[in-house]
Amino acid sequence: MNKRKYIMSAMIIIGVLSILEWGISFSSIFLIVSMALIYIVFSMRDLCSKSKHLNIIYNIYKVIIIIFVSLFLLLEGLILLNINETKDADKVDNIDTMIVLGAKVNGTEISNTLKLRLDKAIEYYNKHKSVNIIVSGGQGNDENITEALAMKNYLISNGVNSNNIIEENKATTTLENIIYSKKILDNINNKGKVLIVTSDYHLFRGRLIASILGIENEGICSTSSISGRLYYMIREYPTSIIDLVKSMEYMLTYKNI
Repeated sequence: MNKRKYIMSAMIIIGVLSILEWGISFSSIFLIVSMALIYIVFSMRDLCSKSKHLNIIYNIYKVIIIIFVSLFLLLEGLILLNINETKDADKVDNIDTMIVLGAKVNGTEISNTLKLRLDKAIEYYNKHKSVNIIVSGGQGNDENITEALAMKNYLISNGVNSNNIIEENKATTTLENIIYSKKILDNINNKGKVLIVTSDYHLFRGRLIASILGIENEGICSTSSISGRLYYMIREYPTSIIDLVKSMEYMLTYKNI
């Protein structure tokens, strides 16, 4: 019984800290609900063992939770492994085109997340002046211009030749970023490896989608704070699963056209 109290106390502390750090957000709610669902596995075992029917339901529930947690740990492990194995900008060669994945624009100004991604792209551009840069991102309801245009403006203001920049201004999701950018790659007859540029927590998903869509790719990423990385890594769990399914559906449909 004492062990359950310790577990409950730890869950409450983690839940409170997540709300203090991230507010009432998807990541904090997801974390708290997930911990509660896992706790049920331990707290209901003895009660459900007294009834055959309840025990069957309990065992089904336990298997679902084990799969849920296993997939979560697998994905987070892959994200961290991908971050750890990502090369520095000065160690990536033989790239003709890079794709910078969009992020929030505040009115007409880029967010800090997007600035960090673009600074990483500029770092690579300064060493490879001939590289084409696809800036990918449409316009959200609370954005005054497309993410692509805001990105282009920032790149030009930091010394990037406008002739090297190609706008992809329709995408509203990561999957669309890659799909629409692939169409541009096909139009410019790019057959070589493509460089995906985004945030550290986002790079695995971006590269996974690109690989599924048949784009040979490398990746470089900007570095997030520990809190920011953890926050977005939690969000990557459902979005990665959704994008994985949608990417495969898209490829199956695309091949049948």
